[in-house]
Amino acid sequence: MVLPFRRRGSRIAERDIFAKLATHIELSAKAATIVSNELRSGISRHEVESLAAEVAALEKRGDELAAEITKDLGKSTIPLTMHGEIERLLDLVDDILDDLYFISQEVARGRRNGLDANPIVEKLYQDLAAMSSVARVAIERLRELIMIVGKDFRRARELNVEIDFYEDRIDEMRNEVLNKVYSSRHDLDPLAMYHIIEIARAIDRVVDTCKDASHIILSALSSMVS
Repeated sequence: MVLPFRRRGSRIAERDIFAKLATHIELSAKAATIVSNELRSGISRHEVESLAAEVAALEKRGDELAAEITKDLGKSTIPLTMHGEIERLLDLVDDILDDLYFISQEVARGRRNGLDANPIVEKLYQDLAAMSSVARVAIERLRELIMIVGKDFRRARELNVEIDFYEDRIDEMRNEVLNKVYSSRHDLDPLAMYHIIEIARAIDRVVDTCKDASHIILSALSSMVS
């Protein structure tokens, strides 16, 4: 069964809302890729600052898009009873990009202040880059999920399970990073420890939020086909 995606007069169709949400999620996928690049070995300070500026621009566009979606929701064909769920979903999607913006800025601050001069920090950055790559895949699966809801429920359920898997994997990777930080405590200053821990936890939040958004899409938005 397919959602009744159509315009009624000047009303905005459901597909337009979901398409904009998917576009917002696409911004996060791009930001996650950029963050991975910020964390790669041998990157120059100039490159890091340039990449951080790109993520900042994506975050600003995300804020603009969120405002557009909120405005469109009031004029949409989506039932009023579903508005609360859509607004919650939008908040989660926005949180994903906000956390990626934080991560990007934190990496830039760390490199700007020479924390990566410590080879242990540089090695930990590679672990964080791997986490960011997994987060990007989870974000991409979330985008696919929102695009097929109401069209292919078998695939939607598969994507939901896949996102849950990535969330579990990120938990494992975060714990591995934290274990390395604590085992290297004598060779890391307190600022470097805080820096790495904050980034690891923020990446973890990104995928946790993907999972929460995925569950909302399946449990709430899918009811719109009835």
